[in-house]
Amino acid sequence: MGLAQLIKTHEQEVLARWKEMVRTLSDARHLSEESLENHVPDLLDWLAVRLRERDTADVYGSQMLSRVHAFQRVGDDFDLVEVLAELAVLRDVVLGLWVEQPGDVSPAEVLQLNRDLDDVVAVCTTEFARQVMIRHGASKEATEAVSP
Repeated sequence: MGLAQLIKTHEQEVLARWKEMVRTLSDARHLSEESLENHVPDLLDWLAVRLRERDTADVYGSQMLSRVHAFQRVGDDFDLVEVLAELAVLRDVVLGLWVEQPGDVSPAEVLQLNRDLDDVVAVCTTEFARQVMIRHGASKEATEAVSP
């Protein structure tokens, strides 16, 4: 079983572990279940497809998921550190599952997962910063200058 299959087979377990750990973050404690999960199931689906199809999978999908997640977290008054902690927790949960059940997971798959999550972090950080700038009245030129 490769990493993509491991994620898909244990998706509910990954979500449960992730939610349990994220609920310890101060900004996440007040969120509804729906707001907490946000787009994480879609992100896990995208990661699984990306791991299966490597370079042929849609990179645009992760950019949109990352932007929407950042936009929602700004609206929920999250701190950027908390948003990044959420993504770090997701990485830890998926890698922890791999450690528990290494199976046929190749090192190349783990490297791909890390690269893809790093891209998600970069886009999410950029969009979060852009949304905060907009909220505080920054000019259109200033917000457009912030790019992933």
